[in-house]
Amino acid sequence: MLSELQFTEARNQFSTLYDSVFNTFSPAIVKRKQTEQVAMLRVDLLKMVLAEFTLKPEIITEEDGSITLALDSLELYSNNNTLDLATNDLIEDLKNYAQDYMQRSQLFLNAPNRRSHFPYILRVLLCNNDSEIHELLS
Repeated sequence: MLSELQFTEARNQFSTLYDSVFNTFSPAIVKRKQTEQVAMLRVDLLKMVLAEFTLKPEIITEEDGSITLALDSLELYSNNNTLDLATNDLIEDLKNYAQDYMQRSQLFLNAPNRRSHFPYILRVLLCNNDSEIHELLS
């Protein structure tokens, strides 16, 4: 079982809780009221948990010679004259979609066709720059 703390206890001992989660690699649950719970987890462990959610676009050469990148798992597609340009477009689309998803998370998490996108969105949001997003696509 994971360590569980009530919200007030976690707030009063936040530094100790943080040190415990970070130094022992042990996630913790913080509870408030009867039904509210959040998990604390090291970012490197979160990235490890999400590693199986890959973003490998299908590369399609169109009849006109342009390149389409298809991320069917997120229903995102980009098309441009070269692979590099299409990749840059897809990176921008991913960033925009991730921001939109988080701004309207209640809508997306309750939409049957968008709920499963959440782990992919987290993977994108955990990237520090476009180069890291590019690595997710290769």
